[in-house]
Formats: sequence, structure tokens, C-alpha cells
Amino acid sequence: MTGSKDPGFVSIEPAAVELTAAATGQEQKKARGGKRPMLWLGGGAVLLVAAIVFFLLPRWIDKPVVEPSKTVTRSDPDAPGPARPAPDTLGSTAATGDAPWRKAQQFALRKESQEILQQLLDAQEALEERGVTAWGRKQYEQALEQARSGDAEYSRQNFTQAHGHYARALEIFTELLQGVEELFSDTMETGNAALTAGDAATAEKAFSIALAIDPIDRTALLGMERVGTLGEVMDLVDRGDELLRDGSAEEAKALYQQALELDGHSERARQQLQSAESRISENAFNLAMSSGFRLLEQESYAQAQEAFSRALKLKPRSRDARSGVEQAQHRITAEKINGLLKQAETAEQNEDWQEAVSAYEAALKLDNNLGNAREGKRRAALRNEIHNKIEQAIAQPERLFDQDVYNQTAAFRDKIRALSKPGPVLSGQLAKLNRLLVLADTPVTVRFSSDNLTRVTLYKVGELGYFTSKSLSLRPGQYVAVGRRDGYRDVRVEFFVDPDKAMEPVVVSSNEKIALGR
Repeated sequence: MTGSKDPGFVSIEPAAVELTAAATGQEQKKARGGKRPMLWLGGGAVLLVAAIVFFLLPRWIDKPVVEPSKTVTRSDPDAPGPARPAPDTLGSTAATGDAPWRKAQQFALRKESQEILQQLLDAQEALEERGVTAWGRKQYEQALEQARSGDAEYSRQNFTQAHGHYARALEIFTELLQGVEELFSDTMETGNAALTAGDAATAEKAFSIALAIDPIDRTALLGMERVGTLGEVMDLVDRGDELLRDGSAEEAKALYQQALELDGHSERARQQLQSAESRISENAFNLAMSSGFRLLEQESYAQAQEAFSRALKLKPRSRDARSGVEQAQHRITAEKINGLLKQAETAEQNEDWQEAVSAYEAALKLDNNLGNAREGKRRAALRNEIHNKIEQAIAQPERLFDQDVYNQTAAFRDKIRALSKPGPVLSGQLAKLNRLLVLADTPVTVRFSSDNLTRVTLYKVGELGYFTSKSLSLRPGQYVAVGRRDGYRDVRVEFFVDPDKAMEPVVVSSNEKIALGR
């Protein structure tokens, strides 16, 4: 067996006897690493000898007579493997001259011992690679002691007893190997719990064992790294806790952040940072709510809405914050409506009916249930229609010269006069319209001139006949006079009677003779 990696332990070494495959620890390692062909040849030789002993040798010699009292029994009932003759039995057998049989038994027992010894060597190497002395020293030493006892028995050729010691040593090694993964898991759990509790000594001990088992495990390496900063991290967290209790949440947050910069996996620092941020958020929420209510009292509704909106962002489920936003919005809306109604009222006073209609419509968009706005819109729309119709009549006075248009306009004027308290704008419009109606209904003297040879007809009036000069009283408007004379082309004269302008004589004379064909 190879020497232990721990200088405090003695490696397993068999007694100096003839073992076909019992090489020293270093030689066996080399054999496993680079001399596999030699092992196969050695193993083949062993198997060949065993076959000769078991199958050919009994045929070459006479079988001894074995008395019942001389039957081969197991020297150690607890030792694994088939029953082997005890050393004294083998000796008595040799006394009877059964040397070949005894040699065959010894060969088989030595072979089994060598096989289990090889398993011990492999198990010892695996355990040393997993740092067994850091976590299983006592059991490991017990196994080594069993192995030494096996070596001692082996050197005395008590192969059954040697086999039993080797088997118990292998059982201990096997138990250690089978429990190493669970031990690693439990140790990691202990180390992480110690880190959470701030127990650096326990954490360091646990991670040391874990790293002995698996020196490259990332989690264990991280745990040992965290142990190095644990004291500073805990100090920062403790100071942060004091500040948080004193109400200095911002300062506490800064310390928790420093702790996380040192150890980003510190659960306590992370939880306390969340507590500090929650406290900061709570303070900001309360400040925003207080500011919102104060601004409401000051009738600064837009600023109050902004404050309540900030509070709602901090706590989206807060009913108080949502109620504050709605209350501020309601007052903003009411303020806008009042402003629009005042604007409409001013527009009505100024007889700016279109402006009044627009203001009432804007108010109704904010609240469609405003009865006063509905009534105001109806009233302003009617007055705006009257205003536009009068303006149209004034802008086109010539239309009044048409008798139908004149009659309709006069009836509309009389209806408007029934309105109570007409404003200055409407009064001025009515004055202009009255003057136009009077002018449209006042006859104007128009003088006509002809050659007394042309028969003159005036449309809308009648036949004027033949004349050299004639005067008629005509209502203002557009007229057409036609003159006819045999043998001459008809003449057509259009003229407009304007009550505000002096009229030149209207000449109607047909004097262009029609040329007769040859």
C-alpha cells in the first residue's frame, strides 16, 4: 500500500512474503498508470498456475483420507469469503503428507488477500484525494490499524485472519467513501447557515472541510471568500441597522450597499437594503400625500394632482393616493368648467355669439350633464344664427330689390324686434337693415328716351309703346328694356336702379337696319 499523504499516518504495507501481485504502493501506482500489459501477463500466469493446482495436481497424486475430525473449517466465522482451513489444520494435513493440497489452499487464500489488498490501496488513494484526514481521521486510523493487523497475520501465513482484517479495513474505507457526498452537502449547508448567522469561525471550519473534499468547488470557494469579508460586512450591516432605527434610511441604505459591494451574496445585507428602500419609499409616499392635501387647500389643483400622482407611483395600489388624484382632477375639471362658463357669459354680454357657443361646447365636453351649459349653448346658437342672417342681408343689399326676398327679410326683421333687450350690436344691425329695406321699397324716377319709331317694352312693368321721352317711378333693382322696329334689329338695354346713385336717361332706339338678300 502507498504511503499516506498525511505524515501522521502509516501506510498499509503487507508483510514480506511472496505475493505474486503484491507490489509496493509506488510500484502498483506505476503498474496502474503505465504497465498494464505486465499486469495482464502476471494475472494470466497466476490463473494458469491455479488451473494446474486445481484440475491437474489432484490427478497426479493420491487423494488423502480426511477424517471427520480433520475437516477444514473457517478459522474466523466473521471473515467474508469461502471457508478456509485453519493454520493448525493445514499443518496437520501437511504432517499426513498432503503438501499439495495445503499449497493449493494457501495459494487461493493469498490470491484473495492480494485482491482485497488492491481494493484497499485504491480506496485509500481515493480517500486521500478527498482529504479524508480533515473530516474522517478517526475512522481512517481504525482502518489503517485493521490493515496493519492484516499485514501481521499475512506475514505469519494466517491468511484467513489476514483476509478478515483486510475486509474490515475495506468496509471502513467504503463507508467513508459512500458518505463523502452527503458530508459535503451537509458541510456546505452548515457553512452557508453560519455565514447568514455571522459566525465566521464555524463557516471557515465548514468550508475548509468542503474544500478538502472538493478543492475546486465554486460554491465552497465562494463561501471561503465570503468568510474573509464577513466581519466587515456584518459591521456595515449593524451600523446600517442603527441608522435605520433612528430614521436615517438614506444613510442606512448607503451602508447596506457598501456591504453588498463587499459580499454580493449576503442575504442579510440584501434584506436590510430592501427594508431601507421600503422605508425611503414610505417616507416619500407620506410626503407626497401631505403635499397633495396642502395644495388642495391652497386651491393649487394642478400641483396637488402632480403630488398625488407621485404618491400613486410609489404605491400603485394605494386607495388614498388614487382618491387624491381623482379629487384633484375633479377640482381641476370644475375650475375649467367655471372658467368656460364665465367666458361664455362674457361673450354673450359682448354679443360674440360664436365665442359663447364654443365656450359652452367646451364645458359640455368636460361634463355633459351641465344644464346651464346646455341652455346657454341653445340660446347663444339662436342669437348667432340671427346675427349671421342679418349680416348676410346687409352684405347683399341688392337681394332686397327682389320682392320675395324683400318680404321675407321684412318679416324676419319684425320677428327680431320682438326680442327683449337687444344689445348694441343687434340694435346696430337692425338699424342698417331697416335703412336698406326702406331704400329697397322707395321708388326712383327713371327717364327713358327713344326715336318714336321703336316700340319699347319694359320687363316687370309692361309695354311703354312709342315715345321720344318718358319718365317712370321704379323700385330699386335690375331692369331690362327691349325695343322693336320693323326692318331693324331688336335692341336690348339692361340697367340697374340704385336709390343711392343718380340715373342717366335710358335710351332705347332700334336703328340698325336689317340687310335684305339679293
